[in-house]
Amino acid sequence: MFIELLIILAINYLGIVLTYLFKIPFPSIIVGMLILFILLQTKILKLKMIEKTADFLLLNMTLLFLPATVKLIKYMDLLKVDILKIIFLLVVTTVLTMVISSKVVHWMIISKEKKDVKNNGTITK
Repeated sequence: MFIELLIILAINYLGIVLTYLFKIPFPSIIVGMLILFILLQTKILKLKMIEKTADFLLLNMTLLFLPATVKLIKYMDLLKVDILKIIFLLVVTTVLTMVISSKVVHWMIISKEKKDVKNNGTITK
């Protein structure tokens, strides 16, 4: 499990370095996740190589957000001023994320079905 964590952290660090060197206008964590996605999709990195640690991190994700949430309490007076704007943005971005995610998943399912039909001549479920 330690090696799996090192792999994930190395990919994240690669995202940080690339963002810094090439002045990429995205957060470095996003670049790292894109690198991880590309490595998994191209089968350069096998899922079983990081699966246990990734599952552990996903199961305990709420603990990783606690420090940021506690920090927000410190700035509650600033948040109260713009609470309606914040709620509006949260609702809009949540809906946007759900719509885009569903479109991407739908596209991936259709692509897989077309690939299956092309390879086998049948759709597998």
